[in-house]
Amino acid sequence: MTRVLLVTGLPGAGRTTVAAATAVAAARAGRRTLLLAADGTRDVDTVLDVSVGADPVDVLPGLTVQRVAVRAEFEREFLLVQGRLGAALGVVGVDPLDPEEITVPPGAGDVLALRVLARAVDSRRHELIVVDLPAAERAVPALAVPEGLARYVDRLLPVERQAARALRPVLAAVAGVPMPDDWVYDTARRVAAELEVLRALVAAPTTTVRLVVRPGTVALAAARRAASALSLYGHRIEDVIVNGVGAADSPDPAVRARAEVARETVDALCALFPRVPLAQIPVLTAEPLGASELADVAVHFGPVGPGGAADDDGHTIERDGERLLLLLPLPGTDRDDLDLLRRGDELVITIGPHRRLIRLPSALRRCLIEGAGLRDGVLRVRFVPDPAVWMRASQ
Repeated sequence: MTRVLLVTGLPGAGRTTVAAATAVAAARAGRRTLLLAADGTRDVDTVLDVSVGADPVDVLPGLTVQRVAVRAEFEREFLLVQGRLGAALGVVGVDPLDPEEITVPPGAGDVLALRVLARAVDSRRHELIVVDLPAAERAVPALAVPEGLARYVDRLLPVERQAARALRPVLAAVAGVPMPDDWVYDTARRVAAELEVLRALVAAPTTTVRLVVRPGTVALAAARRAASALSLYGHRIEDVIVNGVGAADSPDPAVRARAEVARETVDALCALFPRVPLAQIPVLTAEPLGASELADVAVHFGPVGPGGAADDDGHTIERDGERLLLLLPLPGTDRDDLDLLRRGDELVITIGPHRRLIRLPSALRRCLIEGAGLRDGVLRVRFVPDPAVWMRASQ
């Protein structure tokens, strides 16, 4: 199966440089590699000194580079939907838009990049795909879109309602109201299937994240927020790269001071990610450009591994006497930003601007929440058997 590495991090931390260096090193090691530029910039062109477009281009033996053509992707999908709505638009007197009138809404490009990634994975031409994502504050919400939208589609047109279209003439006669046309169900089914492909791709154990940060107090605080959000959505962090670590033995006092800040940042990140490899890229005398210089950068961090083990969205369940504990690692989470509630068979977890609904396993659905706590970067939710449910089950 194709290995996917998502490279994100903090603004100005050198994400594109690390992504390109990772791809160059992998190709030189003999892995068929695709570098997918999905950050909405042309920085990859500058770093690799090549012209990259929507069509894949081979820049080195074993290395292909491609850019996400956001406008073309959005226009294709918009025109498809508009074509299906053609008759309805004519009824209400709305003229369809011409391609040159279509503009891409903010944020759409980040989500459309996942569709391009899915096609690249499906092609099976590459052993490794390195994705140069935007900063984490943009990348994390985009990665969460397939799961969130799938929930909305299911609520609007659930499987039971789609099955009812076979009885549409009877229902329309009985209810006295028109039923949705076939294209509504067909579109919903197509969207749901595509969202499931994207969700599975993002959640796959072969998809991991390489987080790139720079030394500093502000950067460390941002790294904590990024770690918290990534963990909430179950993303596996492959490693953390600290870019721009100064020399502690420099004769220049200013350099030594920056090196001390870097050391404190590294120590804090090691505590934040105790089981995640952490690599350091020193302060370079010049900006690395071209494949040779990027390969020199890649020696400071390890190659892309095989991927993580499959798990249940990052959470585990343990037994504590009669209680059941749901454990969810949330490194970097501030207790004041955390909110938790149960809604039916789902656990709703909110951390700042991020929210995720986790479907409870069958054993926990028959339990009540006794309490919860955040300790050492792990959310522990305590469940006790619901007497009413368990008594009915035992009768």
